[in-house]
Amino acid sequence: MSRSTLWRRAGAVLAVGAVAAHQYDTHFRYECFNRSMRTAVAAVQTVWDYKVVLDRHPDMISDIHARVARRWYNICCKNAGLYIKLGQSISMQNHVLPPEYAELFANLQDKAPTVSYEEVCAVMREDFGKEPEEIFAEFDKEAIASASIAQIHKAKLKDGTAVAVKVQKPNIRYQMPWDLLCYRVLVWCFEKAFDLPMYFTVNHVCESVSKEADFLCEATFTERARRDLVGTVPRVYVPHIHRDLTRRRIMTMEWIDGVKLSRHGDIAAMGFSLKAVMTTVFKAFAHQIFLAGFVHGDPHPGNLLIRPNPTNPRDFELVVIDHGLYVPERPEFREQYCRLWTAMVLTDFDELKSVCVDWGITDPELFASMQLFRPFKANKKAVHVAKVTRTDLLALQLRAKERVKALLADTSKLPLELIILARTMNILRGLNKQAGSIINRINLFALTAVEGLHAEEASRARKFRRASFQLRLWFIEAVYYATNLVSRVREWLGYSSSRFENVLETTMTQSLEQRLGFKVGVRDTDLG
Repeated sequence: MSRSTLWRRAGAVLAVGAVAAHQYDTHFRYECFNRSMRTAVAAVQTVWDYKVVLDRHPDMISDIHARVARRWYNICCKNAGLYIKLGQSISMQNHVLPPEYAELFANLQDKAPTVSYEEVCAVMREDFGKEPEEIFAEFDKEAIASASIAQIHKAKLKDGTAVAVKVQKPNIRYQMPWDLLCYRVLVWCFEKAFDLPMYFTVNHVCESVSKEADFLCEATFTERARRDLVGTVPRVYVPHIHRDLTRRRIMTMEWIDGVKLSRHGDIAAMGFSLKAVMTTVFKAFAHQIFLAGFVHGDPHPGNLLIRPNPTNPRDFELVVIDHGLYVPERPEFREQYCRLWTAMVLTDFDELKSVCVDWGITDPELFASMQLFRPFKANKKAVHVAKVTRTDLLALQLRAKERVKALLADTSKLPLELIILARTMNILRGLNKQAGSIINRINLFALTAVEGLHAEEASRARKFRRASFQLRLWFIEAVYYATNLVSRVREWLGYSSSRFENVLETTMTQSLEQRLGFKVGVRDTDLG
């Protein structure tokens, strides 16, 4: 047999094998390999765009942002699953990422596809050994909502009680190991390509996401949140879990009729004050962060429902759902985080530095800026009072990339709680901005942080210190409202003016542009 014949036969065998592997991956493994390959190709193209093309053509920055954003948007839509969650997270980063990203990825908030009723039945049979009709008196075949890893069906128990049944999509258990492996590789590659420490977060993120796919864990988290919030924070409710009808991939919970927090018009139509609603939202999460030490990691508007209070329909109730992703805070971290916030708000640099040293952070000012989302200077007044000047911004931008690298130089001491807690804080900031910055979030968080530090009976001196702190915050709050009043008067007189949250966002975005080495951009539409 000639060598050319051998090569042809080998090529034919490889071609047939590749086709067979592709078909097997597509029809029996939910495209696990194909999805990973699409992601790998997109990653290589992204590094090329930002490391090579941008260096050669810096004037094409907007076009490059648009091209990369479209590439990853298409990847998220095609790969679905955890990629939808990734895309939704990107859409919430409108203060950091270029506007080309935020505008495009906002479309993913309602893009999660549903699976067929036959596939739902298959999951039911595997986890319960029964058909839905054998378990429930009624079971709607059409999903009423769909997220990245699961979808919700309305059903009724045998006694007629309405329930929501959360069913995990069958492809998730096959795709998740591949997706998390791909995530690890991508973060490692991006760390090397862009010379910024990122990989230290990988294990914690992967562990948290894996727990999110286990509905028995979510049921436990929900019950803990219910104990922490219901009856403790007024106007807050967490649905009841039916444990006997819950498995790893199926969770049955109390049915809730409500509207998403983002539907401001519907909330107003029900006769409820948006400011009162937002205050309740921030009080609930401040309680979790600074007092309970157990924090919801995904508070996007779809997970925060507003309904009339069942016992008093004239008042509202905030219902917190989807408790799959949580941040359990160690007691020492919760205490340190309370100290951090009180120090930042009162510009107590010695206390701020003390916390940062414990966490291996070498640049307290930069870290405080990242936490507060505004330039922070140790020699300035309290956070709401200090006027942000051009000199402040220039000082913050000086040696920005080197400062970020130095900030994360020793990640061994950095608390892992900060990784997902930062996500929660950013989403909450975004919710406040969307509502018109009607809540002084920094003031509210600081007051609750003081409660976290002085939760137990204290000495007379400590009580005096707490009262003194509250008085100082009341003064800061008065300045805050005066600033907003001036803004309203300027608007009424026809002058342009930005609200508090937007001023913070604009100034911080300018400094981030210098840190990242490319233009982030804030458009007029971002300031509404």
